[in-house]
Amino acid sequence: MKNRIRTALCLLLALTLMLLCACRREPPDAPTETTAVTQLPDATTAAGAAYPDPVDFAEYQSVNREAYAYIRVPGTNIDYPIVQSGISDSYYLRRTWQGQSSYRGCIFTQSVNAKEFTDPVTVVYGHNTDKGDMFSELLNFQDPAFFEAHDLFYIFIPGHILVYQVISAHTFDDRHIMNAYDFSDAKVLAEFQQMLLDPAALERNVRSGVTLDANSEIVVLSTCAEPRSGGSARYLVNGVLINDVVTV
Repeated sequence: MKNRIRTALCLLLALTLMLLCACRREPPDAPTETTAVTQLPDATTAAGAAYPDPVDFAEYQSVNREAYAYIRVPGTNIDYPIVQSGISDSYYLRRTWQGQSSYRGCIFTQSVNAKEFTDPVTVVYGHNTDKGDMFSELLNFQDPAFFEAHDLFYIFIPGHILVYQVISAHTFDDRHIMNAYDFSDAKVLAEFQQMLLDPAALERNVRSGVTLDANSEIVVLSTCAEPRSGGSARYLVNGVLINDVVTV
């Protein structure tokens, strides 16, 4: 009798553990395929080179059809899908990329920006959280040594690895860049590009020898200057496209 009870209890415990593990499973934040890519492309990678696609977009879009890109910033824990809402630009401020309520939000762009990252300026937003995730580690670029050593970040879209050179990192005011600037005006675009090359900020790092022109495709990574501060100051890490590598 005791053996039967013991056996039943063991089976019940095993079943409970299995159910707990199943309940804790969440949609992926980073695809397992990325670990297979030992070296990502850079500025010297031939345009015709073909890399294995490190992101399974079908997997992400099976969870949320608005997950359309993926970002990785070497030297940080920034390794996330990018979403864009078809409802409201503020939709993902307090939602995960899976659409669940969360003060940490997720990484997103405004609907004014093309999902192919072909605009002269694209802004990618993420919170600076008290958990140190999302875009919190953009502030690593405040360190001049880190800024100098980490000159690239990557955005993946279906069929392409987009390689960006970090040109500057600095504090900024609370303007929503895509709402405040008309980048269809060549003069406005040129002035904004000059601001990125020579920011009027006390806290700044700038890469020398970079030039921008009317054909440059810039991505601005934007977060709060302080975690969950609610303040107006932003911190920007700015990159310019230097390579577009086809994936297979």
